Amino acid sequence: MSSNLACIGLAVDDDSALNALVSAVLPRGVLVGRADGIDVVRWEDPSGARLVFALKDKRVIDFLPSLSSRPGARLASVRASNASVATAAVVDEDGEQLTSVAVELEQRQFLGRSADLNGPAAIIAFGRAVTVHESAEAFAAADDSLLDPDADRDAAPPPHYAERGWPWPPRVAAESFFSHGVFGDPDQAVATAQMAGVVSESARRVVVETGQSFGVARVRTAGFEADVCLDARTHPTVPSSGAIISGTVFLVASIEALEPGPESTRRRFSRRRR
Repeated sequence: MSSNLACIGLAVDDDSALNALVSAVLPRGVLVGRADGIDVVRWEDPSGARLVFALKDKRVIDFLPSLSSRPGARLASVRASNASVATAAVVDEDGEQLTSVAVELEQRQFLGRSADLNGPAAIIAFGRAVTVHESAEAFAAADDSLLDPDADRDAAPPPHYAERGWPWPPRVAAESFFSHGVFGDPDQAVATAQMAGVVSESARRVVVETGQSFGVARVRTAGFEADVCLDARTHPTVPSSGAIISGTVFLVASIEALEPGPESTRRRFSRRRR
């Protein structure tokens, strides 16, 4: 399984290497804002790879890998579930809910637990354990598309499936999404999901800071678009347009309008109070 850092070309072998990376990039970070005595600092490589740090008394207490990305989702009811994870509804332009998502948020220090927000967001999916399929047809024939990975492909379908001509065993669509963190105890919510999406564009990028490369693929899944980051060691070639990426991803979101700034910026994301 790939690490989040490896998926953006910042792979490290041990804590010593991680500390060296943080020491090298943190002084070049930009202060995003302050909240409750915590400074939020963001470092960004020319490749788009990002590290977002939380500092208290000039000491790093947390950091989040991310990627510079354009918005591909409209989120509503964005709320903090715990210290790391926020949950939200993904909605269309009319406000109709399409799916739900749990993410780690770049701007989580600026999000109160009672916030109820509605607006555009960029979503980044770290391809921790994903597979690339050449086409929707190839994905539909692969075990990765089975709803139950342990299903017996040779078993006879139940009568109601046979009567309706439904495929058996059941499979997920090439654009499908299931967030692991939107159900259950909010304190235990995690930002992982099972996702399948269609690639619209992709590119190989090289991190100036480390010389490592990584892949970025823009995918369309159920309800939104995301940039999937791929560890070059497990995905040496980038997927072509029309390919399907499926598997387990870790989700990070960026809502720029949550950052302290001019009033014109804050207006892009509306705050609703119940």
